[in-house]
Amino acid sequence: MDDSLSTSTKSALEIKDLKTYTDDIGPLLAEMDIISKSRGKSLAQIALNYVICKGAVPIPGARSIRQLKDNIGAMNWRLTDAEIRILEAKADGVGFEGAGFKRTSEKFVGYGVEKWRLD
Repeated sequence: MDDSLSTSTKSALEIKDLKTYTDDIGPLLAEMDIISKSRGKSLAQIALNYVICKGAVPIPGARSIRQLKDNIGAMNWRLTDAEIRILEAKADGVGFEGAGFKRTSEKFVGYGVEKWRLD
């Protein structure tokens, strides 16, 4: 894996958070890296754009002007349907539910988790 995914470029907190979810996240991050390089976008822009493509409004944080500009770079373009399918297929191999690229039939409603389904 290249430097954009290596642990040397991530903070100890980011590494701990990734390991909290799963050790199987590598293939998903690798696919995000492939898409980011082919589009000239950052991993954060790929992740934010995925959320936008799924019809949600991401509310990213930014601690610097550089991060703010990176977040703005997720706007005014869309991942293709094929890219979304690839990301979701990789996410299916990750061992956590209801976070990130993983689909779920639950939502947090302030007092607990509520299940739902489309009929």
